[in-house]
Amino acid sequence: MARIADFTIITDSWVSEFGDEQVEFEVPDTLHTGSRSVLGFMLEFLNIEDASIVLRLNGEKIWNWNYSDGRRVQYFQEVIASGVLKAGNNVLRFDSSSDDARSLRISDAVIWWQASI
Repeated sequence: MARIADFTIITDSWVSEFGDEQVEFEVPDTLHTGSRSVLGFMLEFLNIEDASIVLRLNGEKIWNWNYSDGRRVQYFQEVIASGVLKAGNNVLRFDSSSDDARSLRISDAVIWWQASI
């Protein structure tokens, strides 16, 4: 069966860790689960001391980052292992940890995946 690239928009607006720390989204049943996918997202992070950020997709840790330089707004991209993204409902969750105050927001999150046609 042939495959093509497709994508799903997870969120187009800012989502804050302290309020909406998880986003649910749907992927059609044409998803080829044996292929890897690619997650892209904007991240805005503000911290005073060392901090770490973890992203999970359907409970699987897919990305972590340590940061200690104040405010950062940047686009990130991560390859996701096959089998993590599911046809149907999916949950992207993000958490940060620090010994001091911090703010974490994600926006413009899109996941690219392969569809069987």
